[in-house]
Amino acid sequence: MNQEKINPIRATVPYDFLINLVYKSRGLIFHSIEEHFSDQGDTFASPYPSALIANHVSEADISALSAVYRRLSPKVKVIIPAREDILKTDFLQKEFRSKGLLKLILATIDKSHIIPFLLNYIGCAPIKRPFRDNARDLMKKGELRETVEAEWNFLVSKIKDGRNLFMFPEGTYNHDGYLNQIRKGAYYLKSKIGNLQFNSFTFTYDSISTKKTSLHISYGNLFSLEEGMDADTVTQLVQDKLGSGYVLTMGNLLSYVLFKLENQVKTSTEKMNLVLNDFNDRITKEYPSLKKGASLKESFSRNGLDPIFKKLIQEKYIDIKEDSIILLDKLTTIPKSFHNLKKNNTILYHKNQLNWHLNKLDSIWTGIEPKLSGEPLTS
Repeated sequence: MNQEKINPIRATVPYDFLINLVYKSRGLIFHSIEEHFSDQGDTFASPYPSALIANHVSEADISALSAVYRRLSPKVKVIIPAREDILKTDFLQKEFRSKGLLKLILATIDKSHIIPFLLNYIGCAPIKRPFRDNARDLMKKGELRETVEAEWNFLVSKIKDGRNLFMFPEGTYNHDGYLNQIRKGAYYLKSKIGNLQFNSFTFTYDSISTKKTSLHISYGNLFSLEEGMDADTVTQLVQDKLGSGYVLTMGNLLSYVLFKLENQVKTSTEKMNLVLNDFNDRITKEYPSLKKGASLKESFSRNGLDPIFKKLIQEKYIDIKEDSIILLDKLTTIPKSFHNLKKNNTILYHKNQLNWHLNKLDSIWTGIEPKLSGEPLTS
């Protein structure tokens, strides 16, 4: 396939400066951001033309992309598909529905119109999201296929103009902690731009171990799609790249253990601490390639778990009586709908983040479980 010569649009000082402004606002959303690299170094390969693929967790992903951008090598201006309403002037207040001081801050930012200006300048492109917002209406009119193709053709034109692409191949947020179905965007892009390269990064959100959400970004390695790959093979490859990138955090590892304890034993907080440390150490020894948050890279103490237990007690997931952990119905009852699992059962939501690692974790847990003994854990 003959490739036309395309000149990349290199990032400018003002462009980098404005993205850095978005990055500096990260404290409004995240407690902290930890970055995890596959190889030595602290860059994320993004030769032009590239599609940089990520899982889609929430509206906070846009802010998270500012952290990813700082690691790009080389620095090329990007195009970012974004829902149409994110570029409207009252988006922050409607989306976050915050209270108190944060509400005042967000209202002030909205009135300044700075967010739409920044997002437009750095390359956010309004997308109609037909699969999420109006798929049924478009299907009735027979326009769904044409609408989707028009959106992808628009992104292809932006890449051919000289920009790299940030893309979320799920198309919508993953509300249950799992990856959603991967759509055929990567396959379509490759069919239109033969020399397109790909790289992946995975967002892991931990809303349990800190008061405000902690973000973990796991960076992958550059890859290409071989000629002759069919759409199903490409979507499976993308799914594997993203799924394997989930980071083990205190939040999702503790969630995994709590569900393993269901209907099994009544255990003390001290024993829970010992089991978590043992489990964590064995993971490091047997599967050193699994990426871990900083809180799991050293042994942690009972005092370190107490704030998390207090939070789970307040949210009525567990109770502690006579220093024994009791699982409550809110944790053990599986919701009828997983649409907003992050809110309805955040423990299950975090445990689901580890779906790609379950076989490894289960093999280790088999050796840990006999150390626990006692009465049924549920009340």
